[in-house]
Amino acid sequence: MISKKELRARVLLIVVCFAIGCYCLYYMDKSYDPLARYPYTNDENRDIILEYLDSDDIDYLVNQHITPDKFMDFIELSDFDLKNTLYYKEAKDTQDADNEYIVNFVNRFRKNFSYESLKELLSHYSYIDLTTFYENEAVLYSNLRLVTDPTNPYTVLNQENTVYKYAPENLVSYNGVYVQSAMVDDLTNMLDAYKSVMDEQDQLSISSGYLNYEEILDLYVNASKEFSGIDNYMFSAGKNEQQLGYTIVLNGQDEWINLCKLYLNEDMDYTQVQEELSKENQNRVEWLLENAYRYGFVVRYEMGQEKKTGHWYQPFVLRYVGVKTAKAMHDSNKGMEQMTFKDELE
Repeated sequence: MISKKELRARVLLIVVCFAIGCYCLYYMDKSYDPLARYPYTNDENRDIILEYLDSDDIDYLVNQHITPDKFMDFIELSDFDLKNTLYYKEAKDTQDADNEYIVNFVNRFRKNFSYESLKELLSHYSYIDLTTFYENEAVLYSNLRLVTDPTNPYTVLNQENTVYKYAPENLVSYNGVYVQSAMVDDLTNMLDAYKSVMDEQDQLSISSGYLNYEEILDLYVNASKEFSGIDNYMFSAGKNEQQLGYTIVLNGQDEWINLCKLYLNEDMDYTQVQEELSKENQNRVEWLLENAYRYGFVVRYEMGQEKKTGHWYQPFVLRYVGVKTAKAMHDSNKGMEQMTFKDELE
């Protein structure tokens, strides 16, 4: 049986051991370096990192292998979020702006883009345009997708895809309109070929080419006041392919659309429209259907593809895709919506 004296000694020993253990833990905690596992610190950034980041943040840095150059420009900002720091850095490197502005932009709209798509978007759209798009268009139209790379020559626009206020860079003036420089030689050859076939008694002429966002919006709004079904032959700004510069509209389009308004039925039977079309325009349509592809052009809105394109058949609206691609589309009888395109214009 343990005596009272021995019991008191044992209790005292336990208390002393507990006190020593607590002191050791206190000392270890006091001397522990939270950045011991993070090898990228130096005399310049250590104090700032410790001031603004907690242990969870430092664990995140270590696990994600994030170096100080990715976040030191932003760490002292009030809205800084470490989870977004790679987005901040990517945004700043792609399109420089005030650091606070970048942090605010990313924090607000990160759900709208991925890390992979952010660089592409900021290569083609300004912060202001992206902001207004996300605040307005994306809110009004939940199914509307902003095209990440609007420079792709095979971009397809419709009620679900938009390039918003994007304006292409490689435009040149051609016979009073602007078009993509890549199509000029083939366009010239096509117009000359038709004139030659007609013994210079008739010619193809372009009524419009590239149109910017504001021009398309004005045309769309004015036309919609006169015709409720305008979306059958024209999409609004951002969704209209004339904004890309690869689409041309030939003289004859106005007559065609007016006849469609008068005679086209729900079955999309163009028989009467074609019969009422002037002989001159009938000849042009026939030649274009047989030959436009030889010069790199396709009828953008083909007959029988109305449900896919969202538009009536429009033989006077041509899209430039390059000679090789146009031939492939012609031979396979496929439209833009059905094709899997290569990365570059042939």
